[in-house]
Amino acid sequence: MKIIHRHYAFLIVVCFAASTLLGQGNSDNYVVSITKSSLQPLAQVEDGSAEERKELLEEYARKMNPLTPELKISMTLGHYYTGFSTDVLQINAYESIADADQAGVNEEKTRERAWRRDDVREEFFKKFNKYWVRGHTDLELMRVVPGRTKIRKRKPKENTVVTLTRYYLAPISDVDGGSAEERKELLDKYFEEVVMNDDKLLSQIVLSHYWSGELGYGKGWPFVYVREWASFADAEDNESLAKAREEAWPDEEERKAAIKRFVEYWSGGIHEDMG
Repeated sequence: MKIIHRHYAFLIVVCFAASTLLGQGNSDNYVVSITKSSLQPLAQVEDGSAEERKELLEEYARKMNPLTPELKISMTLGHYYTGFSTDVLQINAYESIADADQAGVNEEKTRERAWRRDDVREEFFKKFNKYWVRGHTDLELMRVVPGRTKIRKRKPKENTVVTLTRYYLAPISDVDGGSAEERKELLDKYFEEVVMNDDKLLSQIVLSHYWSGELGYGKGWPFVYVREWASFADAEDNESLAKAREEAWPDEEERKAAIKRFVEYWSGGIHEDMG
């Protein structure tokens, strides 16, 4: 899947949810929203600094996320390699759309609980808001695919890199001699014996189309892979992936045939790098 493709990459800026991608093994079919916002260029922020901005982002997540019980997964991703340098993606997961709505309804009350003194709260958001361009773009509303989550074994000391890539699962009728049974067996084996054994891949969640976004147009069923790496070099490194594949299929000819079949089920490897 990641083999030779270039991905959009982001640094994890903040990840302080009550239960996050990197810390919880779950198979819940969570509803996931992906929202894009824009930071003001630092040069345009009066008395602004990268250090203060980082502290404000961390304080917001540290105080707000634990007081938002509806929030199950939260990732705030900042620009790293591609896309606009001011882009910030927010990935939030909830048990239902109703919970997502409730979190929004309760946001003002949650802020009042997080910063109980009015003057302290007003001062914080005066500083916090000056770093942001007003407005946002709702990119997707998706669902977590059960049984495809890889959990980070330990919390890294440094910021990590996240790649987001959309793939398309081909209709079985478009795969020569394909079957639901073969597809499930192959995809299960790939996840269990390749993804889980790829040492460079720290964590992964897979998202499926749910409510918004594009579906159809001859592209197959869309899935978004959210993958975490220690560095961009690790994301581009194929040696760990190749080793995991060799262990899954020791026989070279069998391995080539399996990967070829795997790619066929994924519409020949057609993908979109998200940003």
